Amino acid sequence: MIATTVFGLMMMHVGAASVQSCLFLPNVSLNGGTVDEFQTEDITQCCVQCSTSGCCIAYTYDTIKKRCYLKNAIGYSTEDFTMTSGLKPNSRFGVTLKNVKILGDQTNRIELRSEEECRQYCSAYQVFSWGPPRGDHHSKTAECACTMRIKSLSYDFGCTSEINPSQG
Repeated sequence: MIATTVFGLMMMHVGAASVQSCLFLPNVSLNGGTVDEFQTEDITQCCVQCSTSGCCIAYTYDTIKKRCYLKNAIGYSTEDFTMTSGLKPNSRFGVTLKNVKILGDQTNRIELRSEEECRQYCSAYQVFSWGPPRGDHHSKTAECACTMRIKSLSYDFGCTSEINPSQG
């Protein structure tokens, strides 16, 4: 009985800590890579389940069907007012997504030499995407895009995107 109670308290603590690190994307449906799905009354359970699953990187919650879809990959996203998606923090910067490009409503774009320069340049925006040089292999710069509001995510080989909602 005591072991069960201690285990239950540990799970509640893990769950509570996980919810504090949830990053929600309202009106965004992530498509592709569904590894599990289940019924739940709110998105909090999606976040907790994803944070405890080694293969989960993101999730989408259907507010009408009350259904959570755990993701191990993101192919693309669509705007859907009945969905809210979330991303699992995975780095010291918040969320790092490899081979995923983030597009925002009011995106600031600039050519920079490295991912680190892009991260520093975009620190006030809290979200960035950096892609390697395209086409001309002699180019020393690549596109850096900064935004504060995420509109969509899409697969883009070589890109690195980061989200850090609590930089202060």
